[in-house]
Amino acid sequence: MHKILFVELLGGIGDVFIALSAIHALARTHPATELTVLTFPPGGELLKSDPLIQRVVYAEYDKAKQAVVELLSGETFDLIVSDTNYDDIDKVLQNSGASRVVTNLWRQPPPDELVGDRFVNILLAEGFINPDVIKPAQLYLTQDEVNRAQKLFDDVRRPLIFLCPDAGMAIKRWSEVNFITLGQILQQRWGATVIIPVGSDAKQAESIAFEIGGDARILTRGQLRDLAAALAYADLVIAADTGPARIAAALNVLTITLFGPSWHGRYGQPSPHVNLQGYPECPERNVSNFTVQRCWYGGVCPLDKGWQSCMDGISVDEVLGVVEGFLNKPQRRKGQERREREVFS
Repeated sequence: MHKILFVELLGGIGDVFIALSAIHALARTHPATELTVLTFPPGGELLKSDPLIQRVVYAEYDKAKQAVVELLSGETFDLIVSDTNYDDIDKVLQNSGASRVVTNLWRQPPPDELVGDRFVNILLAEGFINPDVIKPAQLYLTQDEVNRAQKLFDDVRRPLIFLCPDAGMAIKRWSEVNFITLGQILQQRWGATVIIPVGSDAKQAESIAFEIGGDARILTRGQLRDLAAALAYADLVIAADTGPARIAAALNVLTITLFGPSWHGRYGQPSPHVNLQGYPECPERNVSNFTVQRCWYGGVCPLDKGWQSCMDGISVDEVLGVVEGFLNKPQRRKGQERREREVFS
């Protein structure tokens, strides 16, 4: 086998990291093979400098199928693996001339098997990867990126905790009041330095940091890899089910991820990270496909619960209970040393 193509065109930054363990397992199983990943920016930019990926090819969001057709018109691959079947992309791949094609990594998912594990287990069962090379997703940073982040955070008081209030959809956001209350308690109880990265709404981040007060500050929006380098210096990241949480986990930074409409048993982070689920007994929740839930596109919980989203079912005290277990000084120091050895390249 000389050339492998992994097609990851689901659209989210988180989707890249869900697939990354499977991508790396393919590379480690076939070390002499050229591995290409076809995906969208900006998520694909996080694969830059990855020693296991030889090439990243970008697709435009509204031209995903066209990108697949154009790539396959110019070259042939021995193995193609894809997590993408919409718009008949799977049929294009099946007719590509590749020796082997795997187009359905989502088949028959159990309700409490993480999607990333599902991908890996299918490839393992079909003999494309070896069991001894399977590892959690890992993001690689360059030394220049590390150095820039070091200048920002080397002199801050620890623990350094990132609170990430932004999410791609309102239905996935925890309330600003909860983040403010949490940030204030983190400062008072642990003397934490609290950082709020600016997402899609700069005023939101500024307002939360202002209301938390003390030393809370924002991290201005820049390149995605700069955010990743900054997150690598954190002791803890608390976020909704969104890109920054998955970036942090791939940097071996402890995360608390807050889940609402999507099911933590399928989309959560692996241990030692902790996933908190809002209103787990929701009768509307479709574990296999959350996009068919009435709340997903409507943006409001259809149940008479007095809240906009089941995210409000996660209390500040519940989050603090997890924080209490994480903020152990020897464990934190050990984690920091491990990140410096394993992540920074």
